[in-house]
Amino acid sequence: MAKKVLIAKPFYQKFSPTGYRMLQEKGYEIVSTELDRDYFLDELIPLVGDIDGCIANCEPWGEEALSAAPKLKILARYGTGMNSVDTEAVRRHGVMCTNCPGINANPVAEHVMAMLLGALRDLPNLSDSTKKGLWKTGIFRELTGATVGIVGFGFIGQLVAKKLMGFDCRVLAYDIAPNQEAAEKTGVTFTGFEELLAHSDFIILLVPLVPDTFEMINSETLRITKPGAVFVSDARGEVVDEAAMYEALVSGQVSYFATDVFVHEPATPENTPLLTLPNVIATPHNGAETYENGERCGILTAQQIIDALEGREPAHRQV
Repeated sequence: MAKKVLIAKPFYQKFSPTGYRMLQEKGYEIVSTELDRDYFLDELIPLVGDIDGCIANCEPWGEEALSAAPKLKILARYGTGMNSVDTEAVRRHGVMCTNCPGINANPVAEHVMAMLLGALRDLPNLSDSTKKGLWKTGIFRELTGATVGIVGFGFIGQLVAKKLMGFDCRVLAYDIAPNQEAAEKTGVTFTGFEELLAHSDFIILLVPLVPDTFEMINSETLRITKPGAVFVSDARGEVVDEAAMYEALVSGQVSYFATDVFVHEPATPENTPLLTLPNVIATPHNGAETYENGERCGILTAQQIIDALEGREPAHRQV
C-alpha cells in the first residue's frame, strides 16, 4: 500500500511545484489542504488517522492530534518556528520532527524592511487618504542617523542588519548568544536588552518563542522604551503582550507597531484589538511567502519526508 502524506501547508502545490513532484514520483498518496489558512484541531484530527508523514505549517500538533495519527513517522515543518508542535508529545509518540532553519531568512528580512519603512512613513494611512481624494500630507522621521535595535540576532537579524547598512543608521542588537563575528561584519553593537529599548528609535523583534521570550515586550519593558519608538515584529505573537502594546500605542509611548504575527491567528478586530488602531500595520503571518522561498522550502520538506519514510535520517531533525 502506498504511503500517505498530508500537506497541511496552504498552496504548497502551487508555490512548491518541485517538492510536490518529488512526492508524486515516489508514488505517495498525497492529501493537500484546500484551505488558505492553517487547520484548526477539529479539522486536522479526521485527516491524520492513516498518514505516514505530514508537511506541517502552523496547525496544532499536540497530544490529541498525535494520538489520532498512529502511523505518523515524520512532521516536516515548512518553516523555522516549532511553537505549533508539542515537542515532548512528539518525542513520546516516536515521531521525527524537522524544520527549515535559515531558509526563509531573506524573505522575512525583506518583509521586516518593508514594514519598517512603511511604518516610518505611515504608508498605509497616506495611501488610503490619498485614494479617497483627501490629499493629507505629513512629516516624518528619516532612518538615516537613527538608532535601530534588533532583538534576536540569528539568521534573520543578521540579514536585517546587513540591509540596514545602506541606510547609515546605528544598529544595536541583543541576543543571549551574541555572534560577534557577524556583528563586526555589519557594524552592529551588542548591548543589554533594557539598554537597547531605552536607546533605539526603531525596535525589531526577531526572537523565537521560548519561555524567556514570552511577553518580553510588556507594560514594564514598554515603560523603559524610548518615547515614540516604532516596533516591528516578525517573531511570534506571544512575544508581545498585545494589551500592553495597545495601551502604549494609544498613549503615544509607542508611535507605531508593524507586525506579521499575532497571539490569535487568524487575527480579527474581535480577537485582536490592535487591528482597530490607525498606527498599526498588520500582515497575515506571510513574511516568508515568496515564490523563491516556496520552492526552497518545498524541496527541503519533500526530501525530509522522503528520507524519513525510506529509513534515512532527514536533514535538520529537531526531535
